[in-house]
Amino acid sequence: MDTAREVVTVVIPCYNQGRFLAEAIASARSDHYPVEVVVVDDGSTDDTAAVARQFPVLYIKQPNRGLAAARNRGLDESAGSFVIFLDADDRLLPGGIDAGARSLAAHPECAMAYGRCVMIGPDGATWPTPGIPTVRTGHHAALLHTNMIWMPAMAIFRRRPLIRLQGFASGFDAAADYDLYLRLSRVESIHDHGVTVAAYRRHDGSMSGNAARMLEETLAVMQRHRPDPNDELFATWQDGWSNWQDFYGTQLVEEIRAHLRARALEPAIAKAATLWRLAPRIFSRELRKKWRLLYAGRAMPAAEISSASRRAES
Repeated sequence: MDTAREVVTVVIPCYNQGRFLAEAIASARSDHYPVEVVVVDDGSTDDTAAVARQFPVLYIKQPNRGLAAARNRGLDESAGSFVIFLDADDRLLPGGIDAGARSLAAHPECAMAYGRCVMIGPDGATWPTPGIPTVRTGHHAALLHTNMIWMPAMAIFRRRPLIRLQGFASGFDAAADYDLYLRLSRVESIHDHGVTVAAYRRHDGSMSGNAARMLEETLAVMQRHRPDPNDELFATWQDGWSNWQDFYGTQLVEEIRAHLRARALEPAIAKAATLWRLAPRIFSRELRKKWRLLYAGRAMPAAEISSASRRAES
C-alpha cells in the first residue's frame, strides 16, 4: 500500500466554541499525509463562521442538530479514507495525525487505531494526566469495563467501516463516541498504538463537565450494549456499569455539594433525584455519611466533629 496517497480527513464539529476553533484547525497538520479539514458549524451564534473562513477548510453550516449529527455530516462530506473527529475545544498534537495514520496503514486488518491524550486547562496549560494501560487484545471487553478512549481525537478510523455502521447514533450526544467504539469493537479489529496524539481541554463549558448528563447518557449506552446474562461478557459489563455509576455519581455528588454551599436548592434537589434514579448505591452511600455526621454532631464535643467529617468523606 502506498500510504503517501491516503488522505486524512479531520472533522471538527463546532457549536459556539469559536474561541477555541482556530487552535483546533491549526493543529490539524501532518508532515507525511495530505489532510482535509471539515468544519461543521452546528447552528453556532458566536464567531465560529468568521473563524473557520480564515482557513482553507470545507465549512458546512447547519441548524443545531447536536454533536452526533454534526459528526455524521462531516463524515458524509469527507473525502479521506482515514477520519479523525476533533472537538472544536480540543487540539491535535504535532505528529499526532502521522502516528495514527501510520498505525492504521501498518495494521490493514484494523478499522480503528487509538493512542493517548494529555489534559489541558482552559488556557491550554498542561494538566497532570493519568496513564492508560495498553490493550493488546479483547478491546470490546475492555470497552465494556471502561472507556479508555477519553476523547474522540485519540482515535483514527477507516472511513468505510464507519459508513457501514452509519456513524454516530443519535440520542446520547455526550456518549455517542463511546457507543461507536463499542459497536465497532464488536465486529472489527482495533489497534492501541499508545502514542500521545491529542490534547483534551477541560473547561466549564465542556459537555464532559455535566456529570448528570454524562451519567445518564453513558448508562444509556451501556444498556444498549448489555450482553445476555449467560454471555461470558456479562460480568464484565456489570463491573463496567458499577464503574460508571461510581465515576460520574461521585462527580455528581461534588456538584450537589457545591450547590448546597451556594444555597442553590433547586439544582441540588434535581441532581440528587438524578443520582437516586441512576446511581442509588452512591446516593445511599452519601446519605449514610450524612447520618453519621448528624449523630456525631449530637454525641460528640464540637472539637471532634471535624475529625468525624474527614472520616466520613474518605
